[in-house]
Amino acid sequence: MIRTKNRKTVIHTAKKSMRANRKRNIIIACAIVLTTLLITAVFTAGFSINKSIEWAQMKTVGGDAHASFQYLTPDEAEKIAQHPSIKEYGKRVVVGEVMNKRLKEKRVEVLQADEQVAKHFFIDLIKGELPKREQEIVLNTWTLDLLGIPHKIGEKMRLDLDINGEKVSKDFILSGYYKADQHVAMAGLAFVSQDFIKSNLNQIDPQETRKTGTYTNTTTVDVMFHNAWGLEKKAKKVMADTGVDANYGVNWAYSSTTLSENIQMLIPLLVLVLIIMLSGYLLIYNIFHIAVVQDIKFYGLLKTIGTTPKQLKKIISIQANRLYIIALPIGLALGYGVGMWVTSMASTTLSGINDSVIYSVHPIIFVGAALFSYVTVRVAASKPGKMAAKISPVEAVKFSGVTKIGKKKTKRSVHGATLTKMAMGNLLRQKKKLFLMLASVSLSIVLFSIVYTVISSINVNKYLNSFISGDFVVMETQDGSTNIEGGDPLTEEVAEELRAIDGVKNVDHVYFIETYMKMNETIKNFLKPLAASEDPDQPIYRSVLENGKISTELFGISRGWYDVLQENDIVAGTFNPEKFASGQYVLVTQAFLAEEGDLPTYFTPGDRIHIDTLGKSYEVMAVGKLDAFYAAGTKSYVPAGIKIYLPAAELKDTDSDAQILSLTLHVEPEAKDHAELAAQAITDSSGGLILKSRDDYKEELSGFIRVFKSIGYGLSFIIAFIGVMNYINTMITGILSRRNELAVLESIGMTKKQLKKLLFYEGLLSVMLTGTIVLTAGLYITYAVGKGITESMDFTEFQMSIWPTSLAILLLMTISITITWVAYSLLSKDTIIERLREVE
Repeated sequence: MIRTKNRKTVIHTAKKSMRANRKRNIIIACAIVLTTLLITAVFTAGFSINKSIEWAQMKTVGGDAHASFQYLTPDEAEKIAQHPSIKEYGKRVVVGEVMNKRLKEKRVEVLQADEQVAKHFFIDLIKGELPKREQEIVLNTWTLDLLGIPHKIGEKMRLDLDINGEKVSKDFILSGYYKADQHVAMAGLAFVSQDFIKSNLNQIDPQETRKTGTYTNTTTVDVMFHNAWGLEKKAKKVMADTGVDANYGVNWAYSSTTLSENIQMLIPLLVLVLIIMLSGYLLIYNIFHIAVVQDIKFYGLLKTIGTTPKQLKKIISIQANRLYIIALPIGLALGYGVGMWVTSMASTTLSGINDSVIYSVHPIIFVGAALFSYVTVRVAASKPGKMAAKISPVEAVKFSGVTKIGKKKTKRSVHGATLTKMAMGNLLRQKKKLFLMLASVSLSIVLFSIVYTVISSINVNKYLNSFISGDFVVMETQDGSTNIEGGDPLTEEVAEELRAIDGVKNVDHVYFIETYMKMNETIKNFLKPLAASEDPDQPIYRSVLENGKISTELFGISRGWYDVLQENDIVAGTFNPEKFASGQYVLVTQAFLAEEGDLPTYFTPGDRIHIDTLGKSYEVMAVGKLDAFYAAGTKSYVPAGIKIYLPAAELKDTDSDAQILSLTLHVEPEAKDHAELAAQAITDSSGGLILKSRDDYKEELSGFIRVFKSIGYGLSFIIAFIGVMNYINTMITGILSRRNELAVLESIGMTKKQLKKLLFYEGLLSVMLTGTIVLTAGLYITYAVGKGITESMDFTEFQMSIWPTSLAILLLMTISITITWVAYSLLSKDTIIERLREVE
């Protein structure tokens, strides 16, 4: 074959073809923009939410270091630090713990650390600097508050320290302080100087403390690798290369660590991306298919003048590439904007990240979205290009859009050829095309139905009862400022002031005591298997077993709380309000486990339980779920711990040190506005208190519903739009590509009315097939997925409805009728003779 320089000619022909079909190009470009937008939005939201969750988890872990090598000698620490795979490192030395009584059960570790450790442990000093002299110390704000020490550089204090198992008292001067959340981090951190280590720990051998388990004067090296992938393997390689056998831990806050152990977590995101790609493929493919069908004579003529199949495919691919280049930046920009919006909205419903939203601008977002979109466009355009390339010039002018495969079969029937049979036969001639159309439309209907089912299952009252049992609730603030001099701000005097407000019918108390309970054999048998199988570097249950006690929260609740408990909150036994009020019974919750699975119940109804703090024994009336009386509790959980509920009077009278956790106001409906103003004035004057109303919680729920509706309906609408567009394109393609065939039918006696009916029946049958799918498999998927989602939420009650699916089918029927009428109008513009001549 003689090669000719025709590249410019092919490009010129492609350009001319594009200019001749501007409207079609706009439609294709919009389809590419839509596909790119969806993929970019999913990537942006996924990366941003993941990064925000990582940041929130890092606050719990205490830092962002990739890995930590623990309990090392100075020589071992230096070997680890100098490994070439480590980009940054910081060193910290274990000193001990602060043991002052005012810290109660709050754990505060004492360390000596360098600037790198402070950086990666989020130690951002509000004022001051890290300690340099022996007596200097850095504390966080909540530790200062609990100790009653003002936030002021130079403040003096005396701290009781546990150093290598010995209690010593030391005088310190505050050299700096930083803000930390006592409810998030696992422990508070106090920092001392290198001089303190030299004066107080020099005689302590780190190798010996490793054996005893105190780890005093051992060094931990916190490292940052060049990236967060394969942290476990990198940590092991460092130890293998250096010959140091150390305890190590990788930062589980990084999603890459979790994914390496549980790769199936990526499946939902991949499924969503594949759905978007499939929907985009179907839309772009159908548009290109229509374009090729309409221009098939043009391509046939090009072949008659010597255009090769490869050049024809090149012409179509050039058009696809040019439209892709035009649409890509628009899709990326819009997609990133939508992704940021989704991230912002989603953060308001995700616990822990609403105050630390991070918008990711990782290059993989844009590279991945561009690549996925390009693959979608090329795959969608390739098949129509192959069709145009394969067809001969003679076949091009006779092309009807239907591929004949195999030997033609003669169908015999005693009833003749009815319009419905012909319509069904026409649909089934291109089974693959029919399947793709049905899949696309059914998918969008099922998605909409799932979103509607979940939203309609939200129960406002159930949600509100999880947070508030009356009209208003008064609580202490959660910023650690409630224990400053003057004691707890929520007192009986405050309760009396609130009760005296006009219109207040009743004030329900919740008293609280945090204590420990000695283990019995039942509890030990529950925890021993967990302790044996847990990570040695994080011995949660082993520590609990060694202590021989479990965390126990005691709550004293007023009579008004009794009605809040629902039947499904009870695991075993029956809750009898009258007997409970006698003070002889308690309700015990399930125990909290950090692992997934069924929660254990240490006690059964009828057991006697002795509470050492109260010096009394009680009968277990019932066992509740972990979140029973959730609104009355602390909303926090300790591994292996339980919660015990008693009548308010019983707890208050038995232990006068019980603190008031919350006060719930029940108010006359007509006095709510006045009562709210009066209660707000009391809480403001008391300091350290907050007032929340039932309407506040209702507004929070309405905000969640708005977010869920916006994201859910938005995504389902876009996919539904793509599905409807695919349906429309499939119908139009089917009708226009068969214009010659329909002209032949009309020429041999089929009336225009019959022809209209035939096309109408085809549309009707496609809708019926879609309806069959969504009303059978679709409803099952809606039921299974919808129920699974609603059962995982505390404020939903599953409610299945068929009307969204039915409405969607009716809408599809309307579209079918409209498209049939429009398509037939386009066909009937030309006479039968003109349409028949196209076959010649």
